[in-house]
Amino acid sequence: MFWLAVIQQVISDPDIVNNPRRLATYTEIIGEEIRRLNDQVEKVLNISRLEKSQVDLKLDNIDINEVVEQIVHNLSHVDTEKVIKYETDLQSIKCIIHADRVHFTNVVCNIIENATKYSGDEVTIKISTTYQNNSTIIAIKDNGEGIEKKELKKIFEKFYRVPKGDTHNVKGFGLGLFYVKQIAKAHGWKLDV
Repeated sequence: MFWLAVIQQVISDPDIVNNPRRLATYTEIIGEEIRRLNDQVEKVLNISRLEKSQVDLKLDNIDINEVVEQIVHNLSHVDTEKVIKYETDLQSIKCIIHADRVHFTNVVCNIIENATKYSGDEVTIKISTTYQNNSTIIAIKDNGEGIEKKELKKIFEKFYRVPKGDTHNVKGFGLGLFYVKQIAKAHGWKLDV
């Protein structure tokens, strides 16, 4: 949703018509984000099913490296007020997993959006994949301010937001990481912070 607002601002610029290639890129990203937004709406509507572990997964073999590359491609073509640098190190030799593509994509996007929202004006997001001890590992690291150790165990709770004094400067409902946890649980994935 954050990205759609940024794209709307960019395509509202009358000079964008002078750059058809850039306009085409934004049109492609808008299409992807609209599909993802529809999926997000579906996610919110099904929050009770998530809590009851009744998630409807459409399992397929997906290449996690390919999905991560597509996400980074889409997000790196979006102009934002922040300077965002994406670094990928996709080394996993076993990058095909049996998962729901939509939910997997949303999980990665949710984590990246949190990293972006809770970092300063210059953001570095590193995404890596490795294969160790018969497990495929996806790691997402950012240069944000971090979370106090005592808050870490709560960040996956529904509606929980890390307290920042009297105000929340970042918009959100505290559902993103709850969703991430429920999807990880439904797939049998281990989630670590």
